[in-house]
Amino acid sequence: MKGADALHKGERKAILQFVESLLERYRLCKYLIPDDGQSIRSNYDIELLEKHRTFCRKIEQAVSQLPDREQFLIKERYLGIIYITYYRVYRDRFDPPISEGTYTKVRWRAMYKLAVMLGMLESDC
Repeated sequence: MKGADALHKGERKAILQFVESLLERYRLCKYLIPDDGQSIRSNYDIELLEKHRTFCRKIEQAVSQLPDREQFLIKERYLGIIYITYYRVYRDRFDPPISEGTYTKVRWRAMYKLAVMLGMLESDC
């Protein structure tokens, strides 16, 4: 992944902010999608609900294409309804636990790949 490693600090920060904002939006949309038992009031609700579902499917599909370790990190840290800190992910969720440096490398590679899959960057392949 030569392209990901060659980026400047400012570019990396912009990529991380972009992908994290999409993952935050995913978490919100997932929260707003009603359970099966709740009623939908209007056509507006149906259209908005379908937009939320489409967006969530797009994110889930992109994450499912990541390698196992990166996929696990993104799901644990960003896609759950319950907020969890990065410290708890690398210390408590990974088995065996990984170091903060390894977590940072795995997270960066996952974020870069998601940015490419979600259209922020063009692939360097």
